[in-house]
Amino acid sequence: MEQRQFAPMALFDPRAAVTAALKSVASAVGVSAFCLFVLASGSAALAAPQRQRPIAPDQPARGEAISVRLFDLSAVRRQCAPLAARGPAVGDDRQIAAWTECSLVSQAVFGDASAEPFTFDELVRSAKTGATSLVIATHGLAARDAVAYQLLALGYSARETADVVSGRISKRALDTAWRMIATGQGREAAADYLDREYAQRLASMRPVPRPSPAAPTPSFSAFDALIDQYAQLHQVQPAIVRAIIATESAFNPASRSPAGAIGLMQLMPATARDLGVNPFIPAQNLEGGVRYFSHLLREFGGLELALVAYNAGPGFAQRYARGGIALYGETRAYVRSVLGRLAHPA
Repeated sequence: MEQRQFAPMALFDPRAAVTAALKSVASAVGVSAFCLFVLASGSAALAAPQRQRPIAPDQPARGEAISVRLFDLSAVRRQCAPLAARGPAVGDDRQIAAWTECSLVSQAVFGDASAEPFTFDELVRSAKTGATSLVIATHGLAARDAVAYQLLALGYSARETADVVSGRISKRALDTAWRMIATGQGREAAADYLDREYAQRLASMRPVPRPSPAAPTPSFSAFDALIDQYAQLHQVQPAIVRAIIATESAFNPASRSPAGAIGLMQLMPATARDLGVNPFIPAQNLEGGVRYFSHLLREFGGLELALVAYNAGPGFAQRYARGGIALYGETRAYVRSVLGRLAHPA
C-alpha cells in the first residue's frame, strides 16, 4: 500500500488561477455540467501536474458509455499501479487494503458505470503489458480522471478523492475543515461543518437506487458460535464483531448495499476475492471480515481508527490520525453507531 505524507496547504491559496486552469481542461474535453460544478466548487487549490490528453478522440453523448484502456487513466494508474506491481497474493492483508482503495478511486473515475469494473488479474496484466484491459466509463471521464489524479498527488485519501469526484463533498469543504482543525476550532466543529456540506450535496443529487427488500433479518443468535470462534481465532473482542455486524448488515447474511457490499460483514466482491472467501457463505464472510478487521486493529493500534479504516479505507484513517481531516457523512455515522452499540449493548 502506497504511503504518502500529508503536506499542509493552509499557508497559500492559489484558488483563482488553478480553478481557471481546471475549467479550461474541463472545457477542452467537453465535460458535463455536473463535472464543471465539481471542478468549480471543489478544486480550488489544485495544481495540474501535467496536461491531460483526451482519453478518447470523441466524447460520448451524455448518458452513453465509453470503453477505455485501464491504464490510460492517470488517476487509476497512480493509485493502482504500485498494487499491480506486487502481483497477486491472496490473503495479504496490506494488499487487500490497497485493493479496496484502488476500487474506491477507479469507480469514482469511471462514473459508477459498473459495480465490478475490473479484476485484480486484469490490473496486473495491464501493468505488465500496458495492453488490453478495457473498462466501461460514463460521460465526463477525462475531467474526473484529471481531478482525481491531482487530489491523489496532493495527498488526499482515496475516500476523499472518490467523494470529491463523485460530488458528495467539495475540496473547498475539506480544506475549510482542515483549517478549522489547524486553528484550534476542534475536530467536532469541523466534523459538524463537513456533515452539513455532505448532507446538502446528497440532497441535491439524484436519489440513490436502493436494493430490493431482503429476506427477514435472522436473529443474531444463529451466528453466535461462529462469531465467538472467529473472534477468538483473530484476537478481536466478540462484542466488537457483533457491533460491527449490527451496523453493517443487521445480522442479515443476504444484505446487499447500493455499492455492492455483501453479507454480514459487508464485504465488497473484490475484497472477498483477495481474502480468499465466498461472501455469500456466512461462515466465510464472517471469517474474512473478522480477519481483515483484526489486521486493521494491529495496523492502527486502536478501535476508532480501525473502524474508520474499515469503512473509509486505510488512507483516510491515516489522514484522520495525523489531524488532516475530520470524520463526516457515512463514516462518522458508522463509527458513532459501532461505538454506541458497544457502550450500550442491547
